[in-house]
Amino acid sequence: MTRPNHPAPGTRLLRLDELGETDARGFSFGEGKERFQCFVVRWMGGVFGYVNECPHARTSLDWQPDKFFNLRRDALQCGTHGALFTIHDGMCFIGPCKTKALEPFAVKLDSDGWVVAA
Repeated sequence: MTRPNHPAPGTRLLRLDELGETDARGFSFGEGKERFQCFVVRWMGGVFGYVNECPHARTSLDWQPDKFFNLRRDALQCGTHGALFTIHDGMCFIGPCKTKALEPFAVKLDSDGWVVAA
């Protein structure tokens, strides 16, 4: 899906060493209805990116800035209604959006250690 204000490929988001293992950071590009929100997760040696929008409620997942994990830190959790999503593919496995998934936001590591939009 094409979204307004989606960062261009190569846009630097953060250095990988700024993101701890089992940590996430949210980003926002643009303002108002055109705003694009996404987040990056570091987990089990991988880095994953998702659009910050629950497929059920269409609200942001984080209940506070950069708070995307459940208490056990083994799943992503929607702050609106508690749906749980697997970290590696964004699939909902508990909640009203079961079998739906978070929209991926492609990221990669560049040669200087930055997580960038892909």
